[in-house]
Amino acid sequence: MNQTASIYPSRAAEATDTPFRIRYPAGVLLSALVSIIFAVVIWSFMPAWVDSLNVRLWGEATHSFPEWMHKILDMFFLIYLVGSLVPFLFFIGLTMLPQKKSKRNSFLPFVSVIIPSFNEEESIAQCIESAMALDYPAYEIIIVDDGSRDLTLPIIERYDVSVIRLSTNRGKVEALNRGIEKAKGEIIFFTDSDSSLDPKILRYLVEGFTDPTVGAVAGMVLPKRHNSYLLKMQTIEYIYGQSIIKAAQFKSGGAVSICPGPATAFRRSVLLETGGYKSRTLAEDFDITLEMMELGYRAIYEPRAVSYTSAMTKWKGLKKQRLRWSRGHLQVYREHKGMMFSDVGGPITMFWLPWSLFIGYGSAFLELFFLAIYPILVIISALPLLFLQLGLLYMLILECISAFQGIIPLMQARMLTPSLALASFTTQPYRIFLSYMRIVAYTHEIQDRKNTW
Repeated sequence: MNQTASIYPSRAAEATDTPFRIRYPAGVLLSALVSIIFAVVIWSFMPAWVDSLNVRLWGEATHSFPEWMHKILDMFFLIYLVGSLVPFLFFIGLTMLPQKKSKRNSFLPFVSVIIPSFNEEESIAQCIESAMALDYPAYEIIIVDDGSRDLTLPIIERYDVSVIRLSTNRGKVEALNRGIEKAKGEIIFFTDSDSSLDPKILRYLVEGFTDPTVGAVAGMVLPKRHNSYLLKMQTIEYIYGQSIIKAAQFKSGGAVSICPGPATAFRRSVLLETGGYKSRTLAEDFDITLEMMELGYRAIYEPRAVSYTSAMTKWKGLKKQRLRWSRGHLQVYREHKGMMFSDVGGPITMFWLPWSLFIGYGSAFLELFFLAIYPILVIISALPLLFLQLGLLYMLILECISAFQGIIPLMQARMLTPSLALASFTTQPYRIFLSYMRIVAYTHEIQDRKNTW
């Protein structure tokens, strides 16, 4: 056995204990208990407080509405309040659990950096230059041009990198797998052609492979800029999804559910064992993470390994992206439905996957259902202007809670700026848009529309 294999064993069966267990059960239980108590307190006292506030603001006129109309408004407010704030507090508690120290190793294996590209003439040069400037002693760069029809290929050929040229566009999965075939490294790092890499990203990612149960290490993905409303919203969303959700997953069970395309390193042996990426879904990164988990490996999270991505600057592009992501996630849930509520992946499959599916899509239907019936309630109410004011008050309170949920992870990630703090108070339109796209994705999936990349 060579030196690389002895230091970085690739079979999950060689692990001395199972990696898929709740790492700190007492801490998880305490976080859950505090959140449940908080939910009970809110559910018990909030209706009376809201009713008292309404009377103080608008007087006894609020009692002129039919009781059922008040109940619909109050019930939605309470469901949203408890359903968003309580899980947030629970996840915050999980992120505060102690971090298990990984063994540091001075040995740095050869790494293959694979960058798939299709019509990226505006960003590919910056991506290649950041890859060539990595602080790592031994690595290769492989660019897979997936039949680009612009100047992407001529730009790539200016640099001293390996190039795989595909004559026609065959999709990202084919490009990734062609890169794997040519890769020489024991560790294979993937990024996107519109991303820029932190110089130390490979050093941080490689540290995680000292544990034989680890099949992949996921880094942190951040937007390059946040100088517009849309970019600010995506920055807040990305930070929340990683500093809160990913960190909570990793702290509670030692694994994460998704390895992002712009910043993930895999063992080459694990990629070969899974058969590479599959084109059966529109979320190949989510799909291969769960497939790897079914084989007994796990993906861990390394927030110091940062890749800066080009977030969407226009609503049209964001709509297309989120439709693909949401539909791809639904396809992955279908492909791996046997993992739901199973002990295959410990907390990931017993809690995190069901929570992401049922809460993510269930809340979208609930939110848009209320937004659809609220105008009707305003019209048929005895005092439409007053009822509209009541609804706006509730939305203002919920917006402040959303701002709190955005500011805390920004503080944790040390990215809180005045502009992002202010933007945290304007997230409702963006969140409604995301809910709408989840429902559109759901309808497209049940209609079995043709998949498009």
